[in-house]
Amino acid sequence: MFTRSQTVAITAAVLAVVALEYLRQQDEAQQDAGLFAWLFQAGQSIDLMTNQTPVDQERSNINAFLWMIRVAEGTDGPNGYRMMFGKALFTSWADHPRRAVQFVNKLGKKLWTSAAGAYQFMAISPTTGGKKTSVNTWDRLKAKLGLPDFSPDSQDAAAVELIREAGALADVIAGRFDQAVNKVRGIWASMPGAGQAQREVALAELRGAFVRAGGVLA
Repeated sequence: MFTRSQTVAITAAVLAVVALEYLRQQDEAQQDAGLFAWLFQAGQSIDLMTNQTPVDQERSNINAFLWMIRVAEGTDGPNGYRMMFGKALFTSWADHPRRAVQFVNKLGKKLWTSAAGAYQFMAISPTTGGKKTSVNTWDRLKAKLGLPDFSPDSQDAAAVELIREAGALADVIAGRFDQAVNKVRGIWASMPGAGQAQREVALAELRGAFVRAGGVLA
């Protein structure tokens, strides 16, 4: 079992080797700025590995829970923040794309959805049939939080607010994973027990995603 000082030394040595490889692969003109940014991120990693504070764990658990939701919603890929229901991508962060599409749920019922982004937010959206989707989660959260756009940062902030509104944020921070999922299952149809006649992901699979993303269970 390594001591904290030994862990720091070993980690620093590994990072030094990787840094040399980084320099070897970069154009000379890009080395200074690129290496500075890389070492800054690496330094943060060393700190998290060796001296994690309660604030670090809180941030880690929230980020891991957000990742878990993206895994459940199928938006965990590189284009997840740009994804609309049905896997089509939108191109502007300026606003929710507001495009509604029709789909058939597991009960054979035809429904409209404007779900978009990493957390599949709904917004009022005229459809080709002149109708509108009835759920408007995004615009409510945008006004409540003063969000300027539909960028990844805005989407993350809105998702955290939904978790907080559901009374699950304290559970997420404390690592009470199962309780947190139970409280947000009415928000995301992919959560186990959501009961919205759509694909649901098993709790054990989601718990594993949370832990792999750095989440700490109680």
